[in-house]
Amino acid sequence: MHVTDAQDVRRVSVLKATGLIEAAIDPAFDTGGSYRLAQAALVVCITDEGHAEIDNLRGRNASNTDAPPKPARTGIEPMHYLRMIERSTFPLRVDDAQEINCIEALKQAGFVDAAISPVLAWKESREPQELAVIRRITPFGRAQLARGTS
Repeated sequence: MHVTDAQDVRRVSVLKATGLIEAAIDPAFDTGGSYRLAQAALVVCITDEGHAEIDNLRGRNASNTDAPPKPARTGIEPMHYLRMIERSTFPLRVDDAQEINCIEALKQAGFVDAAISPVLAWKESREPQELAVIRRITPFGRAQLARGTS
């Protein structure tokens, strides 16, 4: 599903950050070089966790079904990453690509205040790299952590 309404893109960002859906979010740039809120998103699918949450909301216990075990997922989940940095000293500088993917999802969801550079070729490396600086976890992100949602 392609989403272009600003509120819907934000909702998609939250669902992606919490691991309930798989989605591609269009990170647009303004002329100042900083990220602004995405203007479009493409929802790819509902994850197994998302289906379990839907079943839970409908009053079904997904753990009682005879569903096959979930395949192992690779990479870091954004909410797990948010928990990892919960007690960090900010600003936090990050150059790991997987972590930056999490930061982008968390930023789009409104859970962190962060700046992410465009991909640049640094002097020390032949490979282009990104750099992210997390300024803080937002009150919305802290509320999500307090809910215990992962």
